[in-house]
Amino acid sequence: MAESAGVHLAQHGTQIFVYNNIRTNQIIYSLTRSLNNHTSLKQLPFLGKKTVPSHLRKDLWQPLCLVSFPRPLQGLQAYRRLREFRRLHETSYPISLITQTEGPHKGQLHSTKKRGKILMDQKANSVADLAAVLFRAEDKLETEKPESDPEREGERRINKVKKREEAKKVWMEKFKARGKAMGIEFDANKAEEYWRKKELRREAWLRETEERQNDPQLKIQKKIEAQEKTIKRVRGMQKAGQKSAMRWDPQPYVQPGVEGVKISWANLLDADFAEQWPAAVEHDGLSKNRYTAAFPVLEEDGKILEGGKKEGDVPVELLVTGGKPVSEMRQ
Repeated sequence: MAESAGVHLAQHGTQIFVYNNIRTNQIIYSLTRSLNNHTSLKQLPFLGKKTVPSHLRKDLWQPLCLVSFPRPLQGLQAYRRLREFRRLHETSYPISLITQTEGPHKGQLHSTKKRGKILMDQKANSVADLAAVLFRAEDKLETEKPESDPEREGERRINKVKKREEAKKVWMEKFKARGKAMGIEFDANKAEEYWRKKELRREAWLRETEERQNDPQLKIQKKIEAQEKTIKRVRGMQKAGQKSAMRWDPQPYVQPGVEGVKISWANLLDADFAEQWPAAVEHDGLSKNRYTAAFPVLEEDGKILEGGKKEGDVPVELLVTGGKPVSEMRQ
């Protein structure tokens, strides 16, 4: 059990399994080859009657693609962003998407059933989201700051002043009500002085917080502490007998770029839903037939590799067979 847990932890996040409902084109992202009813159904929003099934049917949920990453945290970050993008598609869509464009009811909203069908169809969006996530990693957008726009900066400052004015009015009303409850006559000059002192303390705290966050020494110290915690956890796993944990890279930060990322498609034509892909991403077909499980387990040189053959993968025969040789499982 310790060895199996070590292998699972070493691989967690290196693969994202994308499933597609062949009837509704709903999408489910998973970090494991097998889908769990409880956790998977939470990804599907309620869009009307019968838009969320009571359970997952294996004949309806088929593989769309398998995304493999060289580092676990690269995959975990991509998984998080894919789910965020999908949630935006299902909740922040343009009203024109669910509006009738022709017929006697032109300009009116579609029926609830029709709206549900439109919003459930996320197959094309998911492929485009995957390409966008990989481009984001390739261009290092996680660390780069956007270029400052003078017009937007002016709007931010104006909005900031307006918010503080509104906060001042609310605070003055509370100050006046508190004094009235205590039988003290309201003094506008004294209230203004209290507000000014309060704002000075707030600005000083904001400056101190910003300086502390931008301190390069503090950033380096935080990285060192995170590195030490990760290495300590890995060493503890090694002492517990989980030898497979030695294969896990203790580097806790996502490296920029998409080198080594591979996408295996159940249908290579689905990749055309995205306008373009990063040049470094490798595309391949997903071996599958009617007698194999979704995301098949292939055998090579006496070893079982989950999700197909991939160079540099950690063998997962212990996960698949429970520690028994493949020959014994077939008898």
